[in-house]
Formats: sequence, structure tokens, C-alpha cells
Amino acid sequence: MALNMEDYTCEFCGGPCKNIVYASFVCDNPECLEKARVARGGPGGHMKRKAEGKPILPEDLEKAADELNGRA
Repeated sequence: MALNMEDYTCEFCGGPCKNIVYASFVCDNPECLEKARVARGGPGGHMKRKAEGKPILPEDLEKAADELNGRA
């Protein structure tokens, strides 16, 4: 299944999406690319969290995951 980038906008500025970087739809603006990197925790950010004993899920999704798994 092909992904049509024209159907998406940059998650940080709302401009046209050109890339998917660090699990974010972003434009070509270096500032937006940096924001995506910081939001994800950098390369291997999810693995750093796992090594620290923290959940891999982003913090904003942890509560929803706990509710779905009956841990809330």
C-alpha cells in the first residue's frame, strides 16, 4: 500500500508533508525536522526509554493504553 504524502500536512507547522521522520509527518523545514527528533527522543529514543525501565509508548498515550489494558 503506497502512502500519498500529499494527503498529509506537517505536524509542526501545517505545511505540505514531504517526509516521514521520527514517526512524524514533516515538511522540509529543518526546524520541523528538529522538532520531530526532539518529540521522538532522538534516534533510538524509544529504546533508551525501554533501557531506563520506562514505557516505550509516548507519555500522552500511556493513559489510554492503561485504560485499554484495565490498569487505570
